[in-house]
Amino acid sequence: MAAVERVAASDPDPGDPFRGLYISDEVALRLSHGEGEGSVDSDGRLQEVVRALGLDLLEAAVLAVCSATELNPRYGRLYAYLQDDVTRKLPSPRLVGQLLEGEGLTPADVMVAFDAAGRLRSLGALKLLGDAQTPLAERPIKIADRLAAVLLGGRMDESPQPTRLRLIDMPAHAPGRAEAVEMIAALLARESHLPIVLAGPDADTLIATAVGRPLVAAHVRDLTDKDVMAEAALISALEDRPMIFEGLEDVEPGDRARILRAIEARPERTVLAAPTRTAALALGERTVLLVEAGPPSFAERRQAWADLTGVAATEDVAAKFRLSMTQIIEAAEVARLSAIARGAEVPELSDLDAGARQASSSKLGELAARLPPGYKWEDLVVPPKQTEQLRSISAYLRHRDRVLSEWGYEKTVSRTQGLKVLFAGESGTGKTMGSQVIAAELGLEIFRVDLATTVSKYIGETEKNLDRIFGAAEGSNAILFFDEADALFGKRSETSDSHDRYANIEVAYLLQKMEGYPGAVILATNFRRNIDDAFIRRLDFVIDFPFPEKEDRRRIWRKVLPPEAPLADDVDLDFLAEKFKLSGGAIRNCSLAGAFEAADDDSPIGMRHLVRAVANEYGKQGRLTLEADFGSFHEVIKVGARANGH
Repeated sequence: MAAVERVAASDPDPGDPFRGLYISDEVALRLSHGEGEGSVDSDGRLQEVVRALGLDLLEAAVLAVCSATELNPRYGRLYAYLQDDVTRKLPSPRLVGQLLEGEGLTPADVMVAFDAAGRLRSLGALKLLGDAQTPLAERPIKIADRLAAVLLGGRMDESPQPTRLRLIDMPAHAPGRAEAVEMIAALLARESHLPIVLAGPDADTLIATAVGRPLVAAHVRDLTDKDVMAEAALISALEDRPMIFEGLEDVEPGDRARILRAIEARPERTVLAAPTRTAALALGERTVLLVEAGPPSFAERRQAWADLTGVAATEDVAAKFRLSMTQIIEAAEVARLSAIARGAEVPELSDLDAGARQASSSKLGELAARLPPGYKWEDLVVPPKQTEQLRSISAYLRHRDRVLSEWGYEKTVSRTQGLKVLFAGESGTGKTMGSQVIAAELGLEIFRVDLATTVSKYIGETEKNLDRIFGAAEGSNAILFFDEADALFGKRSETSDSHDRYANIEVAYLLQKMEGYPGAVILATNFRRNIDDAFIRRLDFVIDFPFPEKEDRRRIWRKVLPPEAPLADDVDLDFLAEKFKLSGGAIRNCSLAGAFEAADDDSPIGMRHLVRAVANEYGKQGRLTLEADFGSFHEVIKVGARANGH
């Protein structure tokens, strides 16, 4: 009120009709006496914010003046009057100084609160609007939207969602891995400025568990963005959320020096979360304190599933899906909602499986082709030895946690996380189908990666491509099927030039990524001889898929002719199996091609259709169609035979 009276008394022409446009002195005096709405801090919210932000008396007074317009519209009219401009409803530093002058403060004292390094601006509580041409003392002051929302009655944890920050709440279930949690807590208790990096699944919630509070996370590249850091600091102070940084996997070599300088300039300890050890070391191994946390153990996953769903028998889903704790929480919620939709109180195991598959979804589909896992064991025609080997792979994936963790074998054997497999054999002998059968039995997704398109002639590009693939596969629980492995593999010891030596580096890098992947990786090659012995010794399974013999070919012919398909009486499977030495894939092609020709003839599938399909398949393979092979059906494969009714 005193400021209003001073302005009114000093006005040389109080009757000027343009004074403040249409805010008269009388109206301003009425407003300053509080006629209208209630006080600025009638419910004590401003005091609560002052305590949360740790403001001193000067900063608290400045904040009260600047926030008044958000809390009561009459202050906007008063400020416009005092600044002799009806459009200037926001206070300026000069006006704040005038308003606080009666409190024993000089304008110079007040200006200190608007310093860029001061608490109000470094926390992002206040922002000076206008451009650089406007004098600092005259620039409008706006309080942060998040702060305004709190002062207007919203809960601090219900404020507007930040645009470039992520709010991390306390997890719905303890993330386990007590050793990593205790290590983080111990490091935070020590006096050091070295940044701490926690690497592994659920790194963010593990940090939250270690500090016992929810977090606010910023991308590490935003360390030098003043606006983002100010918003993060405000959220951290208002909601008691310690700040962490993530996104180390996105750091390019050129970013490193800039980020390290920003970390060094921060007054508080910097804590970062990374999905993998490789990402964690993006800033350099000697510049950070690294703590590694592996995935949740089998026992932790099983207990989490049981606690979150109420299902007792969770061993199978815990073993099949090596999910992070965050994924399990998401999957359990999906399973619970599925049960509610059916009117059930407790989810079924099928709900848990469906939830786990949904939580496992990743961006892998953008880099690899998802294979349909529709085949069963009875669809696969391979010798008994190969069938047993394939079932052993399935058994390993199903029971690995039980054997390694519960039975204690992880203490006695040295094993990598996942399973490394080589399938060798000619094209069409069952390598792809064998992998699909395993995926179908376990309820896992399987993705095909074409190594021929992954390998690059440019040095370093192959590794980048592999990084993208395995990075996208992280947490997917998918089986990775690398086809056309011959594009990369060769006799690594027989190097003749620098290009060959670099190819060796690429092979070693793929092996490293395979050993770090927690799921199964299957390599398929047409020529086992191209894979050197040193590499094969590092694999868990090597299965050779032989070319099918006559009896196997007959079984394949029988399986690829569906029972619904109309067959002519002359179809002779023994003749087809004995005369035509084709792989299973080629036989499937012939069956389909013959069916389409029969449909075009509007007739059942007969020998003439199948034999012509075989001849076409021979042509694709560059093989000769000898009369001795086709016997009495040789006439039907001659040019024009179909047009002549054969």
